Order: sequence, then C-alpha cells, then structure tokens
Amino acid sequence: MRFVRLALALCVASAVISAFATGVAAASTIAGTASDGAYVVSETPVDSRTIDVTIYSPAVNGDAGVELMLPPGWSPTASQTWPVLYLLHGCCDTAQTWRQKTNIEQETAGAPVILASPDGGPAGLYTNWWNNGRRGENWQTFTAVELPQILQSGFRAGAARDIVGLSTGGGAALAIAATYHGQYRAVASYSGMDCTELPQTEAAVTYLMLANNVPALAVWGSPIFNFNIWAANDPCALAGQLRGTRIFLSTGNGLTSAGLPDTCPSSNPDQTEPGLLESAVATVVYTFAADLIVRGIPYTSNFYSGGCHAWPWWSTAFDESWPMLESALRA
Repeated sequence: MRFVRLALALCVASAVISAFATGVAAASTIAGTASDGAYVVSETPVDSRTIDVTIYSPAVNGDAGVELMLPPGWSPTASQTWPVLYLLHGCCDTAQTWRQKTNIEQETAGAPVILASPDGGPAGLYTNWWNNGRRGENWQTFTAVELPQILQSGFRAGAARDIVGLSTGGGAALAIAATYHGQYRAVASYSGMDCTELPQTEAAVTYLMLANNVPALAVWGSPIFNFNIWAANDPCALAGQLRGTRIFLSTGNGLTSAGLPDTCPSSNPDQTEPGLLESAVATVVYTFAADLIVRGIPYTSNFYSGGCHAWPWWSTAFDESWPMLESALRA
C-alpha cells in the first residue's frame, strides 16, 4: 500500500511539473474567489498558453466560463501581477470564439497581458437581466465584479484593465466601462450595439431574445414602461461617464463603392446578408460617435467602406486597436 501511495504521488507531481513546463496553470489549487462567494470550479488546459476556467457565480445563479490566455512567465505563485484585457463576444458565440476565429494569439504573443474572454449569457449582452423584477442572470456583475476579483485572488491579475467587445458585446463593453467608470483604462467596440435605445437596436434585442427562446422583455423589460432600465444599459446615455477613458470605435458601412450591400466570401457562413446588417449597425455606431463629439470626449475611429458583420472584419479591427489597448495597459 505504501508503494501504491508513493507511485500515485510521483504521478501527480510529474503531471504538475509537466503542466508548468508547457506554460499552463496546473490547477492553481483551484484558487480564485470573489467577495460574494463566486469561486473556481475547474480548470482545463487548452494549449501551452490557454486555460478554460469554470466559475460558480452567485450573480448568474450557476456556472459560467472564461477562457484565459496567459502571458510568458505566468505562474499562479509569481511575485508579479499582470494587467488584463477582457474580450467580450457577441451573439451567439462562446468564451472560446475569440481564440478560434481571430488571430489574437499571434497578435498578442509575448505581451505581458492576461487575456480573459468570459461567457456573456444568451445573446452575449453581458447585462443584468430584469426578468420581470426577479433578476437572477446578472452577467454584467459576473464580468465586471466577480471575474476581476477571481483573477486578482487566484490568477495574479493586477488592477490595470481594458475591455473590448464586438456586436452585442461591443455595446456591452462600452456600458461596462461607463458603469464602472475609472476601472478600465481603454474600451473598444467593433460593429457594436452602441446605442441601445435606438429603434433598430430595440428591434435587434427583441429578435435576439426570441431567437434564443427567451421572452422578449426578459432582459430590460419594455422600452416604454421600463425606459429607465434601458437607459441604464445604453452606452449613449452613459457616454459622459467614459470621459478620461481611451475609446476605440470600429465599423464598416456595409456598402460597396457602387452603393450596393457588400457580401461576404462564400466560405463565410456567419451571416446571410452581412452587408445589410453592418449598414444598420453603422448608423448606431455613428450615432454614438456623434454623441461623444457633442460631449467633447475624444475617441479613435476605424470607420471603413464595405465590410461584413462577421469575425474576419472584427479580427482586423482588433489588430487596429491593439496598439492603443496595449499602450493603455502599460501606462
């Protein structure tokens, strides 16, 4: 029996050493907690840099995931800390989609930054649901409160952070950076739902809820009778709270030089009419940009002709914004 226990201990030690040798956290003793009781349930290595982490979240009343891409030299027992770049997906993607559909691993290779891509709930809105007053799915709280505390307590995250997002996650990134003013040094929105009280975005939220088999008014209630909830989640209404935060906005206009809707390559199945969709999104982004101008809040833009509401364009937009984001984290 003593021999069996010794052999088992040697196997465990070997596994730990092997995992650290590849640069991946070998179960940092499942560390990481938040003040409301959120804690790490499991860690699954994906590759030499990446871990999928499952977190029990009181905010969402269940498990939620985040994919972490770790910097060179990272260790759960390191004496130093690293800044964090939060990556929000859109509808109807997952915490893994940023890695799977962009070149972000290559673009950020060698950077001393933790990349964190959390789940955003159905439709990727990263918001606290109204749920007819019952609440219960507080994805913004998970993303902006629980997750940073877990990363700081268990994954050597520092206080410096940026946040970016695309499509529904783009508006969410702006809303979170505004709501938690001063906690994010920079924010970027790519083809984002940047003004949620516009008619086209109200219609989009309703459609996305129904498409995900969720009651249409579950997220923020009625745009008329619950207008205060919609306003509390509207980046346009919150824009003044972004003063002092570096802002990057990107969108195509979805139109060719002939003024016709652009089309994606046939190999891209993300959308059936992506040019038309990007054209609608562009009007929302331009409205938000105009609101910033009126308020005297500076921003950096990447507005271009054509384009599709799809990952290849968002990957390029991230590449354009990365120098600004990295500079903010190192400031």
